Amino acid sequence: MIKIFVLIVSGILLSACKQTDNKSISDKQEIKKDSIKTEDSAQTIKSDSGLLEQFSKNKNEVILKLKSITNKEVANALYDKYFEENNALLGQIEEKESGVLDKFYNEEENAKKEVKLLGEKLSKHQLEYFEIGEGYVEIETLPDFYYKIFKDYVTSDYKDYLYLKSEENKTLYSADAGLVISFKDLGDRIISWENFMTKYPDSKLFAAVKEEYKNYQMDYLVGQDNTPTAERATEENYIYPENIQEFDRFVKKYPKSPTVPLINLFRENFKSESIHDILRAEQDKL
Repeated sequence: MIKIFVLIVSGILLSACKQTDNKSISDKQEIKKDSIKTEDSAQTIKSDSGLLEQFSKNKNEVILKLKSITNKEVANALYDKYFEENNALLGQIEEKESGVLDKFYNEEENAKKEVKLLGEKLSKHQLEYFEIGEGYVEIETLPDFYYKIFKDYVTSDYKDYLYLKSEENKTLYSADAGLVISFKDLGDRIISWENFMTKYPDSKLFAAVKEEYKNYQMDYLVGQDNTPTAERATEENYIYPENIQEFDRFVKKYPKSPTVPLINLFRENFKSESIHDILRAEQDKL
C-alpha cells in the first residue's frame, strides 16, 4: 500500500520547549514532586486507553466480517474503507498521546518511564513507535498488520500490494531530506513495482502505485537534498562514482526496465537546471 503517513498535529512541537522548572525547592521536595508526576502520568495513560481499545475493537470486527465475505472484491472495498478509517483513528491517538510523543527523546527518567509505559500499551494493540527523523515520532501499525488480516480474502493484486508494502514498511524510507535506504534497495524497490504494474495493469491500485513509483524513480535518479546523486556545488559537476556504479548494476541486471531510458537521460542531462522537468516529461510518456 501506499505508504500514507499520519499527519502530526503542529501543536505537538510546542510542549517540549516548556518543561523547565525554574522554582527553587529542596532535593526531598523534588523527589516527591517527580514521584507524583510519574504516578499522574501513568494514570493519564491508563485513563486515555479508550482510543486504543477502539482500535482493537475495530480490528476484531473487520476480521469477523472477512470470515463471512465470499466476494473478494467486497474484501478489497473493506480494506480500502478500514485503512482510511484506521489512519483517522491513529491521528486521534497521536493527538491524545502528543505529550508522551514529545518526550520520546527526552533523557529524564520520568519521560523515559512515560514513553516505555505507552510503548508497552501500544504493543498490546499491534501498534508501535515509528521514528521519522527530525525529532518526529509517529504511532504506526506493525509493518505486516494489514497483510496478515486481509491476505486470505482479497484479490491477488491487493494481496501482492499489501505484501510489498509490508516489506517496505519494515524500514524508514527517508528522513531529514535524505534517503535512509540505499540506492540499490531503492532500485530493487522500483523493479518490484514495475513487476506489479505489468502483472496487474487493470488493478484499482494501479494509478496510486504508478504515482509513488514515479517518485521512487526520481529519488533514484536525482536523490534527495541531503543524499543527491550528483555534485553540483563545484564548477565541475559530476555524478558520484557510487551512483554510476549503481546505475551500471541496474542497467545490466534489468535491461528491459522502463527506468533504463531514464537513467540514460539523466546521465546525459544531469548538469541541466531543468533536470527534474526533463525527467518528469519523459516519465509522463511511460
